Amino acid sequence: MTLVAEVARYLNLRPLEVEALLDSTKEGADELVAVVNEFNELLYDEVIPRLFKLLFDLDEAQETEEHEVELIKVPSAGYYEVTAAPDKIVRMADVSDETERAKSFHLDTYCFDSNPERTLFWDLLHEKRVRKLYFTGMLTHGQSDFFIQYIDPESHTVRCYYPDFLFLRQEPDGSEKYVIVEVKGDHQIDDAVVQAKKDFALQIAIASGMEYQMIKSSDADGRRYRALMN
Repeated sequence: MTLVAEVARYLNLRPLEVEALLDSTKEGADELVAVVNEFNELLYDEVIPRLFKLLFDLDEAQETEEHEVELIKVPSAGYYEVTAAPDKIVRMADVSDETERAKSFHLDTYCFDSNPERTLFWDLLHEKRVRKLYFTGMLTHGQSDFFIQYIDPESHTVRCYYPDFLFLRQEPDGSEKYVIVEVKGDHQIDDAVVQAKKDFALQIAIASGMEYQMIKSSDADGRRYRALMN
């Protein structure tokens, strides 16, 4: 029943149709259940893709559209309430240099999750080649349109990923390029979900003429961020 339900969910078919379809395969439903029970990944890597190809014909097409993305949706109350440790809060008023203050803060207050994020913010803010700098990782519940959809390899569902930073970098030839940055704990870099987010973010960035980079927390905290400026 679990196998039938999962296949039905993916293929958007009635469970009775799926059950009959599995029974009609060369292996039969009982053998498929036994194999999937032993090797769970076969369900998503083999069984569902093969059934999909059997049932549907795909006509591939590509269409490019431009969309404006709101970094912040204006709340009905006029403000958002966010909780953060006092040492991880940076307010617009904390930046004394008017030029630096003007190139950041799409919100008047940034609440960082970690010291490495806060350190990287200050380092990038001081960089003269950084023309705009936004901390985008603090609003992760629909308050921003700046997110990347990815397929979670654990739940096999489409989820939304909110990167930590977006900044506009001046290139050596005078042109400008937006760079998306994620600060991730050293022990999390190789995590399957983190890598899935990275893969989808790279695809979106390349298609949008942008750049995506992931930096280890230890590098951000140690102010080893020059790779972001290359």
